[in-house]
Amino acid sequence: MLATLRDHPFLSELPAASLRRLAAHAYRVDFAAGDTIFREGCVADRFFLIRRGAIRLAMDVAGRGVVDVETLGPDTALGWSWLVSPYQWHMTAVAVDRTSAVVIDASVLRSLMAADAVMGYEIMRRFAAVMFDRLQAERARLTVSGSGRVVLPEATIAGPWAGLRAMVSAVR
Repeated sequence: MLATLRDHPFLSELPAASLRRLAAHAYRVDFAAGDTIFREGCVADRFFLIRRGAIRLAMDVAGRGVVDVETLGPDTALGWSWLVSPYQWHMTAVAVDRTSAVVIDASVLRSLMAADAVMGYEIMRRFAAVMFDRLQAERARLTVSGSGRVVLPEATIAGPWAGLRAMVSAVR
């Protein structure tokens, strides 16, 4: 598992001691196309590093129903709701096709981050970059038409740790 974590862009260049501690608590999981990985409103108890496949994120929007927000592909980090209390998912994640990921329990990861200041800082720094990148991508996607309605065009995720080979998803 150590080599898998070291090779993932989100954790690359993390100090070796921190990677070893993470690897002791990481495991691989596979999802079939259509599998629900987590649901909006449920307890955010895991962190995922996508290795292969694609995961679609969607949210329930008042007056519009379920809206596809983005699709994350290989080498992306999935799930940051476990970082912020009350630790609830803000979206629903579903595997688009056969997907492999590395999973780390959120409570274990929070404990490791608290006990290892270097690891904690590095992971928070990386998540800040992911959140910034995704907010910028969302900002670029959102446009306001003349009628004042929000229009959501095609979604793309790219940037540091978001995955250079990120998938593209049409937002419905």
